Amino acid sequence: MHVLLFLLTVVTTTIVGAEHYAGYLSDFVTRDLSMPVNDLIVRGFWYSGTILAILGCHELGHYFACRYYDVDASLPFFLPVPPPMLTGTLGAFIRIRQPIPTKRMLFDIGIAGPLAGFAVAVPALVIGLMLSRIDRLPQDQSMLVELGEPLLFKLATWLIWGPVPSGYSVNMHPMAFAAWFGL
Repeated sequence: MHVLLFLLTVVTTTIVGAEHYAGYLSDFVTRDLSMPVNDLIVRGFWYSGTILAILGCHELGHYFACRYYDVDASLPFFLPVPPPMLTGTLGAFIRIRQPIPTKRMLFDIGIAGPLAGFAVAVPALVIGLMLSRIDRLPQDQSMLVELGEPLLFKLATWLIWGPVPSGYSVNMHPMAFAAWFGL
């Protein structure tokens, strides 16, 4: 069951990643791309590999903390969601099969996941933003979707690109989008 869910999640996130890559290439403008579909799918792994690494490390952080404290837990389950969803996944989880005996163990098991995911998300964010570019926004912005930015994302963007001029925006590479989602 774990393997099947993981493979389905690889497929759905890769398809969504290919869509993100096509959007990245289009420079905020709707236009036909002349890239073969198989090349687009391969480029979808930029997003897929990054988001699965962040989610997987997050859940493995919980799992290994459970193992450290001899708490019975499953390996991660990944949850695929079919396109056209923005992410290609509903996330991942582990199943803890017994009560956690102390508050200290509960805290350590709880914090291990976010710390492990964060350790992957930050380098992915830096690399993804370095692969991104600053593009002029189109005159008609009615078709654009604006998502919120975590403070760390704003800081990393400023450190890498400096202040973004008015009328321009960071055209996020799919790896940067996966890191944004992971944050």
